[in-house]
Amino acid sequence: MSATPRLFIASTPMIALSCAAAAIAHPGRSELVLIEDFDLAGDLQALLQGWRDNPFAVISCLPGRHTEHLLGASHSHRGISGLLKRVRVKRQLRMQTLMAMRAVDQRLTPAEIWLGNDRKPESQLALHLASTRAGEPVGRYLDDGLYSYLGDVRQRPLIRRVDAAVKRLAYGRWWQRADQAGTTRWIAQSWLAFPGEACDQAPQRTRRAMPRAWFARRAFVRLGLDAARQFGLNRAIVRDVAVVIVLPHSNQLRANPPLVDALRSLIAHRSGAGERVAVKYHPRETGRDVGGLLSAAVVELPALLPLELLLPLLPTGAELIGEGSTALLAAKWLRPDLRVADLGLSQTGYAARARALFARHGIPTLDDSPGAATDR
Repeated sequence: MSATPRLFIASTPMIALSCAAAAIAHPGRSELVLIEDFDLAGDLQALLQGWRDNPFAVISCLPGRHTEHLLGASHSHRGISGLLKRVRVKRQLRMQTLMAMRAVDQRLTPAEIWLGNDRKPESQLALHLASTRAGEPVGRYLDDGLYSYLGDVRQRPLIRRVDAAVKRLAYGRWWQRADQAGTTRWIAQSWLAFPGEACDQAPQRTRRAMPRAWFARRAFVRLGLDAARQFGLNRAIVRDVAVVIVLPHSNQLRANPPLVDALRSLIAHRSGAGERVAVKYHPRETGRDVGGLLSAAVVELPALLPLELLLPLLPTGAELIGEGSTALLAAKWLRPDLRVADLGLSQTGYAARARALFARHGIPTLDDSPGAATDR
């Protein structure tokens, strides 16, 4: 067994599961740091800690965007006083996370850092400390879905330059601006489901195929069952599900009323045809029944339950439908036996850009998928 100490850092449920898969595949002392960028990060921490196949010696949870929101650093606080409060809360929490990351580094002295976001200051500090100690880049970038293949379309050049200058002053010369995740100077390898599609083609980084077998282990079936129990999901109901509607974050739903109308029509059509329909909200969703999509005929799946854990519980031939999301790409890759389709409503933006990628990997738009129908 390798004695290589490895630190894994995750700020989304999907990356946390990828970290667990990579840790099982690379035996040794591993620790996981969960950054609380999403609601119920503590519940995910508890789920992983109670998992009999847990590969991590330590799982710690550090403050993130969700913590900032809880402490009053949201943009709902307007004016100068609101701005000052946001800055103060963010600064205090960031100093806390950086101190905690230094403590993790001193305790573990990791030789490898595995993560899905190398642009966060706490992630960059961990990468900097370990790479400086090793004398070479030690970062392992894990597939972050569409971001890995389409890049970050939310770039605002002026704001990014100002933000970079402020962070360089605040953190020191080790901090690095990166327009694309997985491209900082500390990343030596990228582990991707589709290496040939990678947005980052820099020659100094090795691109490796992430094995589907990492997630096909019985360990992840057991974790899925644990998650179902923890979140009160009835396995018998899931076995009867014919259609799963994978929703984007509510911000996108509110900004796209035609998408909500199409989803309501789709749910009504499939339920009316006698099919059991389930709705899976975005992992970072805090509201309930956003868009008014739930009814007595619809199964609500736990938002926090990562799709990678839900997939082993779905029956062969079940259909997943969404709008230009990473969840669709992951489902098609992990469960080729499932029918996966894109609503294909968006004509611009990220979802529209994803359509060509989906087509190359067997994900049609809904109107083109065999047997699919909707009233839109």
